Amino acid sequence: MAEEIRIPKLGMSATEVTLSEWMFADGEAVSKGEIIYTAETDKTTVEIEAQASGVIHPTGQEGTAYKVGELIGTIE
Repeated sequence: MAEEIRIPKLGMSATEVTLSEWMFADGEAVSKGEIIYTAETDKTTVEIEAQASGVIHPTGQEGTAYKVGELIGTIE
């Protein structure tokens, strides 16, 4: 079953997070704990780790703001 990649809550007041950069392209293998993308709020930039190993399928677009919890990809 695919592991969902969702926008995390970064800070108490952040309701939107900008997807800055994907570190892997669609179809590449990732390992649990590897940095798969960076996310930004108005106050910080955070590196987000893979929560599972498998093949990544990003659907979120770099430079786009997403609401906390929005689906931006999967790892199969």
